[in-house]
Amino acid sequence: MDSTRQPEFRADLILNKTNVELQDLLVAVAAALENFPGFLNMETVQAIEVDPIAGFPDRGCIVVTPEGVLKELVLSILPGASSIGGYEQSEQFKDLDLPPEEETVYLYRAIKLLAELG
Repeated sequence: MDSTRQPEFRADLILNKTNVELQDLLVAVAAALENFPGFLNMETVQAIEVDPIAGFPDRGCIVVTPEGVLKELVLSILPGASSIGGYEQSEQFKDLDLPPEEETVYLYRAIKLLAELG
């Protein structure tokens, strides 16, 4: 192995281990909440938005779910019958594939958000 790349490789291993531990903590904190809030006070979608990271690429609407998992929430408003309010909503939770350094920050922010609610 190239000795100039070894510190980068070791740093990646440490970061990945940290992310596993942060994910475990996030799951525990989410499970400890008695009432998980709705997204934007909606009753139909349980999720909390995690603020985007300045200077990082736009990742869409990243949320933490009641299971303590980070997901991208895609919320669509569709025209519907006026008898049901004139619209229908569709929500989809997509898996994320974040670089480890972004994942660390999002996990940390999600833990802080949930800890403030608990």
